[in-house]
Amino acid sequence: MATHESLETFDLVVFLTVARAGSFGTAARELRLATPSVSARIATLEHKLTTQLFARTARGSTLTPAGERLVPYARRCLDLLGEAHQAVGTEASSRLILAAPASLGTELFPPVLKILSDSSLQAHCRVAHSREVIDLLLDGTADIGLVINQAFPASITAHNLCRSRLLTVSHPRHPLAEQPSVSIDALSTSRIAVYRWNPDADILAEIFEYPRRPPERPVQLLGLPSVAIELAIKQDYVAIIPEFAAVDSLRAGTIVELSLTLPRWSLDVQLAYRREAAQTNAVKTLLANADAIAAGIQQD
Repeated sequence: MATHESLETFDLVVFLTVARAGSFGTAARELRLATPSVSARIATLEHKLTTQLFARTARGSTLTPAGERLVPYARRCLDLLGEAHQAVGTEASSRLILAAPASLGTELFPPVLKILSDSSLQAHCRVAHSREVIDLLLDGTADIGLVINQAFPASITAHNLCRSRLLTVSHPRHPLAEQPSVSIDALSTSRIAVYRWNPDADILAEIFEYPRRPPERPVQLLGLPSVAIELAIKQDYVAIIPEFAAVDSLRAGTIVELSLTLPRWSLDVQLAYRREAAQTNAVKTLLANADAIAAGIQQD
């Protein structure tokens, strides 16, 4: 079996600081170290990994492709160590690491935290893309995840919370808001913002990419439905977003649903966890309250 030199935790801290700061000198000032010390630690890390992590130039330091690949792993290692410190002295069965994409976390973290708090259980929330949430479950960094339209490996169990249809919305004064029927062709000259829940959304966006679409009327793909709603309200966009993200704005009257339906498209909101975590108090509590959690992201 291959052996690897152990990595120092602080070397990973230094690495991430340099990656964010863009220079060894700036990172040294932030860490209150001498610049040669930062350089020496990065050199040691590069030696242990047998690869160059930064390209040094007169203007600063930029990540090499290998450095870019290391960034998420370094962050996860440090996050996991931080959570280990927090876990000491806490019953494992009463503690939950919950991960979700920002689009779901905005809606679900508050009711989930209340459910756990009412049961005297502790929770720590993390934000990651749906695919990254599955990776966090697989490596044990998260105990339970909330994701959208994902396939799972055999070691992960998934529970479908609800299905959320995609809505086409605009601000109430948009020219299409008064139309009794809106077709896809009618959006050919509208600015469009499509929520990108995963690569399937690229296919949806292509439906609106007409060859002669004016450049000032783009089709934008966005990772957060809230940003699409802001564009609809403030910049005259038509937004295509999941129903769970539109509820509050529809109730407030800041957006309205257009009559265009997209019958092929809906999003499954899924609760996922590692099989060995199924018997923990926290996971059992969330599963027992799955209907209440789903109600928090469905329109009344």
